[in-house]
Amino acid sequence: MNNLEAVALIDNTFSSIMNAKNVSSLKDILSSHPLLTAKQMDRSKYPELQLQITPEDVSSLMGKMLDDDLRLHADLSARLETPLEKLLYALAWKNGDLQKLGHIVKGASEAGDSIQMSNGPAQVFRQFGRHLADRSEPIVDQHVLRAFELYEQIQSPQEEKITKVRAKINWDKDVACIQRYKSWLSEHFSQRQSKEQAYVMNIDMVLFALGRAVKVTPKQ
Repeated sequence: MNNLEAVALIDNTFSSIMNAKNVSSLKDILSSHPLLTAKQMDRSKYPELQLQITPEDVSSLMGKMLDDDLRLHADLSARLETPLEKLLYALAWKNGDLQKLGHIVKGASEAGDSIQMSNGPAQVFRQFGRHLADRSEPIVDQHVLRAFELYEQIQSPQEEKITKVRAKINWDKDVACIQRYKSWLSEHFSQRQSKEQAYVMNIDMVLFALGRAVKVTPKQ
């Protein structure tokens, strides 16, 4: 896919999103183009999350499991009680992901607050935490942000800029883009989100597929 084709797919998909009145319409977008269908999230690996982190959950986690540097206490594994807790902790340990859990909890603690986001590591995980605490918050990942940043170039696309964004994989030093995406969602979809709590999440799902479809690697 060349840049002209990528821009056309971005433009058409965002137009469809703007016109989608409900979650069902958003899901239909994923079957509107072969690449979106092929690149959509595999729901057998990522079933819909049906949980929420409450303020009480955050308070418990911050007080009992995390230190001031958002690291899980070193002796936490000895204090786990249920088989599921033990299994999930072991999985996070094996994958080297224990620190990411701290960033998720930190994000959940910030949900609903008008905080000033600043550049730094693990922005995607912090935003995921905000989503877990507040369904109106988007999930956000590299593919979603790639699609949105390309959409911002639609009015005056520049070849060099388009190529750069298509290859971009990390936004930890560009949280302003995350904030612009959230502002765009709030401006255009607040009413639809209030009617269907999964509306914003399904925009994320469409943009996840779109961002994957237009992504390029150095080899390409």
